[in-house]
Amino acid sequence: MIITNGKAENMRVNRFGAATTWIGLCVATLLTAFQGHAAFGQQQLSASERRDQFTKEEEFKGEVPPRLRLLSGKLFRTGGSAVSSDDGKTWTEGGRPHEIGVDLTSVYAQSLPESEIQLQAGPHKGRILVPWYAEMDGDHPDYTREQRGGYAIWKGQKLLLETHTHVPEMGGCFVCYSDDEGKTWQKSKGLMMGYFEDGTLGCWSCEEPQIAELKDGRVLCFMRSQCGRILKSYSSDGGERWTKVEATDLPMSNSPCALARLPKTGDLVLVWNQVSGPEICKGYRRGRLSMAISKDDGKTWENYKTLELSDGVEDRKRVEPPPLAPMVRGSCGPDEPMGTIADGYTVFDYPQLHLSEEKVFITYGVQALTGPGKYSGTYRTRVFPVSSLYEQ
Repeated sequence: MIITNGKAENMRVNRFGAATTWIGLCVATLLTAFQGHAAFGQQQLSASERRDQFTKEEEFKGEVPPRLRLLSGKLFRTGGSAVSSDDGKTWTEGGRPHEIGVDLTSVYAQSLPESEIQLQAGPHKGRILVPWYAEMDGDHPDYTREQRGGYAIWKGQKLLLETHTHVPEMGGCFVCYSDDEGKTWQKSKGLMMGYFEDGTLGCWSCEEPQIAELKDGRVLCFMRSQCGRILKSYSSDGGERWTKVEATDLPMSNSPCALARLPKTGDLVLVWNQVSGPEICKGYRRGRLSMAISKDDGKTWENYKTLELSDGVEDRKRVEPPPLAPMVRGSCGPDEPMGTIADGYTVFDYPQLHLSEEKVFITYGVQALTGPGKYSGTYRTRVFPVSSLYEQ
């Protein structure tokens, strides 16, 4: 059953702790708003008919579990940091991890909501990890988003479809960690950035990280980048230091993913925009939302499923990654449109995972193009038994 409600708006915290509005969809703390059927969600069924129809999908009744319950039994949340000893009725504020991040005027640090984890085993058992990224954006009067953005033809109109990767942007990821339930925080060493073939391919941006504790005790970090693939790094010391960034074989546009570890089996669940290089270049970088599991700590993935599919995108469960390259992106500027997009062009993005021992809750944004620069947006929550992830 699909539940949708509300307009899409992402609140992200900058390094000064202020919440600023950002076009895009993160579901943050709005999970309690998913009650009833919005008209937009019902209309979207026709655009989603080609996605896998999971026969065991369950009705969502508002019982999304908390993202992080600490080993002590307390609830933890970010946005600063806070803990609750009474299941969220009252909260005690702790330290603010973002204030120890990068501190330059032109750089700001951010973290996706609901991305924190607590280590369950090993020498750092009980440590809270919150992944962050520092971002730098160029701002040039002779190279603006309007001048160099990605344009497409929709219903005979030329419109600005996307701007990310079309202007100078650079990001690096890091992790803040706490050993006292959020009262004080430390920052990991350095920043994670893409650097391949001894730098001959340049330095690649890494943003919007997601982390998961692995069965072998390491921590895995998946990151968004402009290269058409998910990038990854590992920590063997509880998040203090991270290995050199590697490219995975998982195709993804410059979009965030959701990564989590199943409580019972320790296997990984991934939800992401699995799109090919040609699809990215045509403007469909968030036109397919997929899900898969890994039983070997992220080395291989299986049981691929398509959660959502936009009109104009081929119905395929698996997509091959593009060749390793610094940039996978469509053409720039209004004089060279990326192509013609379907009338039912729809964006699915910013997924989040909440897990119980028996159920998987997936929440994500849905935006249907309604005109130049205009989208009709909502959130959608879907619920599946964990057992369905293991079915072909």
